Amino acid sequence: MEHMIDQKYVKQLGELTFSLLKKCHEKEERLASQFKITVPEFRCIRMFRDDTQLHIKTLIERVNLSSSRLSRILESLEDKGFVTRKLDRSDRRSIIVSLTKKGKSLVGGLEERFLEIHSDILDGVPENMHEPLTSGLRGLLASLDRWLDES
Repeated sequence: MEHMIDQKYVKQLGELTFSLLKKCHEKEERLASQFKITVPEFRCIRMFRDDTQLHIKTLIERVNLSSSRLSRILESLEDKGFVTRKLDRSDRRSIIVSLTKKGKSLVGGLEERFLEIHSDILDGVPENMHEPLTSGLRGLLASLDRWLDES
């Protein structure tokens, strides 16, 4: 049985998620500019935080971009010396994207700065709200995932 949801919370959630998205985009822009890369380059290079190389198919899935758009981003990252692209020796139809030494340094610096920023943000929230906030966001994302899967 579906329960009635108070419409004031529905409206608040809509407004809050819209504002959060806007602020997150601004945060990404500032972070990317600190490292002299574009936001799409930031989003792409961040996919390597746990890997030093990825198959192009994996990258396409993670960044949710067309292969042509991703190719342009990778070309720019390659021109800047952050990644290399090579044919996979075991499957010549596949391309492996690898971080260079400069790319690994960039990923490390981005991750360090990313954590600093989020520590600063969390510092502005009372400590007794840290767990409920992160738990609530996990719940919101899980609900959003369910909604996307059902739609």
